[in-house]
Amino acid sequence: MSPQILDNLSTKTFYDLLSLPFDRDINNSNQVTSTVNLNKLTPELIQIILSLPMVQYTGDFKAGGLDSKQRLYLMSELDDIFLIDTLHSNYAQCVTRLLNVPDLSDKEITFTGIKEDKNKSINLVKKSESYSLIYNEIDYIIEIVNENDGTFTSIQYGDNFVMDTVLEKEILEFFYKNK
Repeated sequence: MSPQILDNLSTKTFYDLLSLPFDRDINNSNQVTSTVNLNKLTPELIQIILSLPMVQYTGDFKAGGLDSKQRLYLMSELDDIFLIDTLHSNYAQCVTRLLNVPDLSDKEITFTGIKEDKNKSINLVKKSESYSLIYNEIDYIIEIVNENDGTFTSIQYGDNFVMDTVLEKEILEFFYKNK
């Protein structure tokens, strides 16, 4: 939280904010189990939470890039909004999912990541995950590749790629159901 906001909070309000339930040391949004229903908070606390800077979820709460001087942020991921506490680090150490959040589509999203430097340009080239599974007694390898242009999935058995879209769909449904 910026020092100006902290200066204007009462001690009680500050501790009410920090006593909300948070999950600690998690990486992904699907690991978040703590929730805070904004409809059950005081109007003052809601106003403070909604006034926090908004950043975009990058796929990993521990990816870094946040300003360590700013303790609390809102973080958006598609339709979910999280309240995060950095504990003055550069990543989200404590996370809770906010429920009943009003429309924040007009709220500016703050850039996160390495501070802009004209001599540096870092782009994701490729991030991939591979999984092996057995479906109908056949060994398959699923490779999920995230590149700048999007996410691509391929399925192999031996040295061959699965080219049957129906079989591919069945294998992926099995994979996501049992992952």
